Amino acid sequence: MSLINRQAEEFIAFYEERFGRRLNGEQNSLYILDMVLSEARNSALLHDRRQWLAVHAGAYLFKVASERFREWPLQYRWYHPLEQAVLVVGLPAFRVSLLAEQAIQQRLENTSDIPVPLLFTRFEKAVLAAEKGNDELFI
Repeated sequence: MSLINRQAEEFIAFYEERFGRRLNGEQNSLYILDMVLSEARNSALLHDRRQWLAVHAGAYLFKVASERFREWPLQYRWYHPLEQAVLVVGLPAFRVSLLAEQAIQQRLENTSDIPVPLLFTRFEKAVLAAEKGNDELFI
């Protein structure tokens, strides 16, 4: 968890000059995140830079989710098939999970046309409507 928090803070610090304090961990800041990803998708970023962006922007998305659901049971687990963290909300009653890095990677590669704010809204609605035994994964 401390690694994810550090990566999110590095993402915020990197873009602070450009956006000021608008990358503040709140849900409305996801529009800025999506704008950054759109710009990166249409640029000639090197593979290493894209990977940095996927990891750190994914950590920022986790930060927004953990702020939104700080009163709920939250766990970070390791998702072995993709070798990345997954945020799980609601255990033991239910499980609504978010693969943030993968979602960001798909936006960067243009393999997903779902804007990050819309993905987050769907994730949020699933958590709020979850019932015992539900198991959903958002990418």
